[in-house]
Amino acid sequence: MLGKNKISAIFLDADGVLWEDIGPGGALSGEFHSIKNLRLLSSIKKNRYLKIVVSNQTLAARKKMNYIKFKYFINILFKRLIKLGLIDDFAICYHHPNAKNLFLRKKCKCRKPLPGLINSMIKKYSIVPEKSFLIGDRITDIQSGAAAGIKHLYLIVNPKMLEINENITSQPLQHIFIPLKGIKEFSMVKEILDEN
Repeated sequence: MLGKNKISAIFLDADGVLWEDIGPGGALSGEFHSIKNLRLLSSIKKNRYLKIVVSNQTLAARKKMNYIKFKYFINILFKRLIKLGLIDDFAICYHHPNAKNLFLRKKCKCRKPLPGLINSMIKKYSIVPEKSFLIGDRITDIQSGAAAGIKHLYLIVNPKMLEINENITSQPLQHIFIPLKGIKEFSMVKEILDEN
């Protein structure tokens, strides 16, 4: 920890980091993988970092699930992770600028790549961005962290990010879920955290 009233944090995206990114609705079956990956982060004992999930969740915006039911499910999921001591807080954006659900159609400041979700947590906990980390699987995660002043940004390479060449004859890569312990960058994060 950084001393009195100085807090550092690890900001984590959900889809593609805590669980496999299968598109909107991955959260509905992501609890097992999220617990597995968050236990790895909890193995960092030397210093205490707040672990905060920041995620865009558009299942309800796409009208694939009732908004109230989906928000209730998300709250129960992340509150369970808090109760297990695996995360400290979460901030979710349910909006989309082209949402089919008109209630959620909004160009908001919380949707990544904008830094609203992260900034709300920085303000809530007096987090020092320069001493904090973000782990995401999309460029929008990195852009959001950078805009919030997060110094240590890590991108988990996700095959879904790769452009598919139309001339290729073999099948495109399928997304394979990789636990954080299998990610080279995670080892680097752990080393830096243990040093501070």
